[in-house]
Amino acid sequence: MAKPKVGILVRESLRKRILSDADLEKLKDIADVEINPEDRDFSDAEAAEFLKGMDGAFSSWNSGDLTPAILESAPGLKIWAYGAGTVKGKISEEAWEKDVVVTSAAPVIADDVAELTLGSITVGLRKVIPFSRAMSGGERRPDKTTARSLFRRTVGVVSASQVGQRVMRLLKPYETRTLLYDPFMPADRACEEFGAELVDLETMARESDVVTIHAPKLDATYHMWNETHFKLMQDDCIFVNTSRGDNIDESALIAELEKGRLFAFLDVTSPEPPVMDSPLRQLDNVILTPHCAGMQSYRIGARKVEEIRRCFAGEDQLFRVTRDMLDRLA
Repeated sequence: MAKPKVGILVRESLRKRILSDADLEKLKDIADVEINPEDRDFSDAEAAEFLKGMDGAFSSWNSGDLTPAILESAPGLKIWAYGAGTVKGKISEEAWEKDVVVTSAAPVIADDVAELTLGSITVGLRKVIPFSRAMSGGERRPDKTTARSLFRRTVGVVSASQVGQRVMRLLKPYETRTLLYDPFMPADRACEEFGAELVDLETMARESDVVTIHAPKLDATYHMWNETHFKLMQDDCIFVNTSRGDNIDESALIAELEKGRLFAFLDVTSPEPPVMDSPLRQLDNVILTPHCAGMQSYRIGARKVEEIRRCFAGEDQLFRVTRDMLDRLA
């Protein structure tokens, strides 16, 4: 029986960061593989020509969308293995109607985002950044009593998204009081699976030592954490956003940061990156990172190879995305 044909659209430099040689060999064991020979992304027309007659495709960041032209060029296409996060706006209506299997690496990336989130929380509570700056500035011994442990702190988690769920699981060993805002999460599941208490955003703002945002970017989540919530937050609260910049009212955050009341870790902003004269680049109580919480790692390639194997073996997918999921996904 002939092997299925799979095309890897990913440019060479990115492919080498997300697909190990070992996993590439695994893919070659189950499929005839064609690799993008260029260290550049294909145009839509080039992608359609490259995938001509293919049964599967491995795509990733900037590797192009699943277009009608690709479906015309590869009418037998069974799987679009997307080795990156959101597939919103990347899959044509024709592909959804044809029921091409679409998979995403968002759950894999969520592990990395949750890891950075937990690190930000602990670094913030322990005051690692202020202590380091004070000692580098000549202060002999900063007051250690201002640092706090995560143990039994109150942590507010906005959204039980894939990242939010992982963060709540990571918090469990610290016996935190976890407050969750998520209109889609039943209270009994929040309690039983995550040890979390469902609350409204105002309660979360008032009672949390830490607030971390994990909501998807939707019309309904635009500025969901706004001036009202920032003003309600406790002094010395740690604020983390690794979701999307538009989910918060950045000007309201800046107003509270300028008062010195909060400490923020922002992996995302609006716009992204911040304009050069943004106060976020100047304030001492903000740590900015360049939307790097989701790593480009070999875990992505390993999972995509497994997804492709499952597809051609007639097995269920691990991370399949369907059209009806788009309204609530990041």
